[in-house]
Amino acid sequence: MNYKDFMQELNSEIKNVYLLCGTENFYIDKAREKIFERLAVDKSEIVTFDCAEKISTAEIISAIDSAPLFNPQNVVLVKNAPYFGAEGKSDRLAEVLEYMQPTNFVIFISKSADKRKKLYKIISRVGAVLEAEPLRPWQLDDWLNDKLKSIGKVMTPDARKYFMERAGLLQEISLWYFENELDKVALAIKSREITVEHLERLLTELPEVSNFALVDAIDARKPKTAIKILRMQLRDRNKFPLVTTILVRHVRQLLRAKYFIAKGVKGRGLAEPLELNPFIAQKVAEKSASYSPKLLEKIFIELADADFKLKTGRAGIEILERIVIKLAARL
Repeated sequence: MNYKDFMQELNSEIKNVYLLCGTENFYIDKAREKIFERLAVDKSEIVTFDCAEKISTAEIISAIDSAPLFNPQNVVLVKNAPYFGAEGKSDRLAEVLEYMQPTNFVIFISKSADKRKKLYKIISRVGAVLEAEPLRPWQLDDWLNDKLKSIGKVMTPDARKYFMERAGLLQEISLWYFENELDKVALAIKSREITVEHLERLLTELPEVSNFALVDAIDARKPKTAIKILRMQLRDRNKFPLVTTILVRHVRQLLRAKYFIAKGVKGRGLAEPLELNPFIAQKVAEKSASYSPKLLEKIFIELADADFKLKTGRAGIEILERIVIKLAARL
């Protein structure tokens, strides 16, 4: 189940077995702490295993199935659990989880999980599974509303727009990053209302921006966003060749897509000639529709010239800025 449903269920009842799986550590950390809170367990009393180290399954099973001695309950935390992937299998563990002692509790943490696995099905039936998948920028609104409520703040419409634009520069959202940033803003200002000025002054630099963010902004006809991303990526001059390569590759793909479409090749049929995954090939074809062949050919030549001048020190970031503006504005 998703994070919101998982946390709501935790408020009403506690299960003996939990699986927290996925790559969004913010959700996993919050869910784990909530489980400990509901169990009213001291962290020093939790038996913890990290399967990234050499831990035997027999040792873990023994801990899970042991009766509590000096405490009213036995709580076991298993990090990096390997039991839910391709190699994961243990009939004895499955039996223990199926018939857990009422005084015993176990929390498994795993980066991924196969829903077809026997252990996954057992935990889904007798316990609960959190699927902690990263949010995309367009999914951030509900999280932001909850966060603002928790810190007793509101955002002006312009501030919310500014915040979302920053988030939109990222391919994946880091909720811990935004959590810490908003906590910092809340501590720094006395007013209940957060303004654009507050965010511009207090927010730190974004974490690494995805290489795909630049071409996504160009394809979306957002020159201002594209220039902002370009400048962020080129703070390190060593990244000039990488950024140029990304632009050249994208323009070449768009040109090739237009060529094959003109020859009558359509949709996922473009996968083979473009040497791309069918889904990606279809997306490239859709994006190519907004570009003229003349513009793409002109930009391709300009990129070759820019690459030479950048490598020989005859130009700076401004040469790529002009190219990005022409592409994004379709000039």
